[in-house]
Amino acid sequence: MDHRFEKILIRLVPALILIPCIICVMLAERVSFLERRIQASASCEALGERESRLVELAWYDRYSFEYDSEEVSDGEAGGVQALGEVSDADAASGTEYVPGRFVPYADTDGNGQINYASDSEWDGIHRVYLTFDDGPSIYTDDILDILAEYGVKATFFCIGRDNPASYARYLRIIEEGHTLGMHSYTHIYNEIYASPESFAADTQRIRQLLEDVTGVTPKFYRFPGGSSNDVSATDMHILADYLDSQGIVYFDWNASSGDASGEALTSDQIMRNAVSGIEDRPVTVILMHDTATKWNTVQALPGIIEAIQSMDNTVILPITDDTTVIQHNI
Repeated sequence: MDHRFEKILIRLVPALILIPCIICVMLAERVSFLERRIQASASCEALGERESRLVELAWYDRYSFEYDSEEVSDGEAGGVQALGEVSDADAASGTEYVPGRFVPYADTDGNGQINYASDSEWDGIHRVYLTFDDGPSIYTDDILDILAEYGVKATFFCIGRDNPASYARYLRIIEEGHTLGMHSYTHIYNEIYASPESFAADTQRIRQLLEDVTGVTPKFYRFPGGSSNDVSATDMHILADYLDSQGIVYFDWNASSGDASGEALTSDQIMRNAVSGIEDRPVTVILMHDTATKWNTVQALPGIIEAIQSMDNTVILPITDDTTVIQHNI
């Protein structure tokens, strides 16, 4: 009997030692988990509504677009016209740049430059609008950091990106006083411009995303390729009328940095293109791009800002309801 009892004790002792150890490990994990929860709650409380929105919007990840346009090279989209295959500047090449309906007294000199000789209401201040298409990207934060350093506000015409990093960048644009506009959801020309219905669906999709993420309903739009693009299968007048019916104002540009041209430009070339002609125009809307392939644009930005700020009677502003509308002839 004693021998049997001894065997039982020999078997029980390791178990009696192991069980408390397992319990201690589980408790330690639980304590660590609770500590992380407390820290997360404190961080969330500190960040307020911004963090709450990012948490609530996690469901968007389940509906991510079928490919990330930044990671698809030209021609890889299987015949679908993806971002980068046709740049905004290329699609609108050869067109005259004229303001829209809010400045009917302006005309052009035939070379794409706005002639304000008849503009008796101009106050002598040159207003410049830095606009960035196609973001958010891995460089959006760099752009925002530079803008903050110089105390400058800009306008971002964004596409749809369904991931937390992009949600944070949409929010940062708004939070730091910049204007967040729409540049379609997919930037796939063949789909967006296939019909009025497809354009409307795409527009509502990007508008809803930006509103859900930021709490602000966007009301400015830039057509992929510009309003005067030559790739749309749908009459652009119909699409422009649709935007107007939705209370959305579209903006083109009358100056281009050239960062989306076929050739790779240096940051110095981009800077010179962007600031050219500013002192000859009361209003200048500069086209630039915010994508993973536009590091030279980021490098050019400080020089662009410094050059503009050195000009007499010149200010850099974000697009607002008071901005003179620049629209191409369509």
